[in-house]
Amino acid sequence: MALLIRLLIAFPKLARAFRDFSFGVAALIGTFVDPADLERFQKWLWSTPQEQNQILQQLPPLSQEEEALFVEFQRNLDTQYQVQLLKRYILTLPALPAEGF
Repeated sequence: MALLIRLLIAFPKLARAFRDFSFGVAALIGTFVDPADLERFQKWLWSTPQEQNQILQQLPPLSQEEEALFVEFQRNLDTQYQVQLLKRYILTLPALPAEGF
């Protein structure tokens, strides 16, 4: 964070661009997100882990369609993780003829 502040002080054009970007993101969020949802998210973000669990338990249950999408999303994340592990493993394999390829 300190590095970001130093960069913004050292480069005023970068600071203005960061400010404009931040305002744009805030306006975009304000346009598409309900204020009650935004307030609930802020409350969750700044609360303790125990309070966060209570807030999550108060949420309405998911519909069957949402539950199916969540399962599909979870499966996609698991697949991405397995692909990343496979990529790491492949990078450790010998690749040159002298290494046994």
